[in-house]
Amino acid sequence: MDALARRNAACFVAGESLWGLAMALVASSTVLTVALREYGADERMIGSIAAIEGGLIFLPQLIGAYLFTSRKHRKARVLWYHLLTMIPVLAGAGVLLHFAPQLPPVAVRWGLLLAFAAFMGAVGVIVSVWHDWMASLFPARARGTVIGLVMFASAGMGSVGGLLAGWLLKHYPDCDVFAWLYFAAAATATVSLLTYFLVDDPAARMPESQTQRLRLADFLARFRASLAERNFRNFLIGRVLATSGFSVLPLVAVYYGSPAGGALSKSVVVSCGAALTLGIALSNLVLGHLGDERGHRLGIVIGAVAQIAVLALLLWTAGEASCMAAYFLAGVCVGSSLVSHLNMLLETCPHDHRLSHITVGNLVLSVPLLSAPIAAGFAAEAYGLRPVFAGCAVVSAAALLWILFFVRDPRHMDLYPQTGPDESGPALQTDR
Repeated sequence: MDALARRNAACFVAGESLWGLAMALVASSTVLTVALREYGADERMIGSIAAIEGGLIFLPQLIGAYLFTSRKHRKARVLWYHLLTMIPVLAGAGVLLHFAPQLPPVAVRWGLLLAFAAFMGAVGVIVSVWHDWMASLFPARARGTVIGLVMFASAGMGSVGGLLAGWLLKHYPDCDVFAWLYFAAAATATVSLLTYFLVDDPAARMPESQTQRLRLADFLARFRASLAERNFRNFLIGRVLATSGFSVLPLVAVYYGSPAGGALSKSVVVSCGAALTLGIALSNLVLGHLGDERGHRLGIVIGAVAQIAVLALLLWTAGEASCMAAYFLAGVCVGSSLVSHLNMLLETCPHDHRLSHITVGNLVLSVPLLSAPIAAGFAAEAYGLRPVFAGCAVVSAAALLWILFFVRDPRHMDLYPQTGPDESGPALQTDR
């Protein structure tokens, strides 16, 4: 990498470290789950957390792909969007929790869930644009390593945030501690976003005339071109199966808080949850570099194996050590779905508009992310946790076999061009 790319990588590492710390203070799989249970949420509501997170982080992406078209002004507009939408939602959730003792529990839990939905919807609008922006700043030959390092820093600080949240819940059992966690997350996330203003984006020095907004028909044409490619379809099928088989992450906290899982206290579950971000951190660091060397399909396979191991722990073990191991392996699975999945998306684009390719891939994946956790929550309430875990294990095994037999690594196929950070296609000079 040249000096500019190294500087930008340093900015992303610093920014994502602070963002990871902020998000861990209010982590959906631990802190939010425990807070909702504190105010009377049942398994269906807990199951909806993953559905909201998965569905709303992907469904609005077409909006962002259409709105954030200026390469010249993309950095500033993306960062101001974060500051004006996501930060107020975090602060608002803190206010709600601060006044929760004076409110009916049903209002608190639904207000908190709606705030979470608003936050994830705001993230969903911008996520494809953010990934495309980050990809445009680094050469393809080192992109996996950079993205892995950035996500390692984010998840590493997330581990610190998870431990801090667990410690606070243990030593300050009053429910107002949840409010202060949200206030701290809002403040830390604000500092994180300010760090990104230091990124030097070469596109900011481009003439505005080089930006062209695609019509909806152009987007749809590129969606069809992406989905027409057989290996990309097989990749999406494998990811849909894997995602459906891992729709139970919020129910992990419910299991280990139950007698069958060891009846662990909420502070112990949240502290063990720090192993989730540790697993994400280490897998991102290793899988990003390994993917640059041997292909990112390998990371997808490793993630599928890890999720089968998590489900085996949930079926056959209990206690604090089991809880920590399950969250760590879940982190490996999540890390694979971040760095390996993202790089597979970037490398499988067969046409001239990478942003639309990322968007259609994520839109397809939103279907199981939205529906599977809701179904898992209803099934857990009706039949118990064990049958749900067993069913997910079967689906996860099917995902692993599909990926092994039908998905090829794109860098070994002539269809996919491996180019540098500009990656402008021949047909259009568009916002990519």
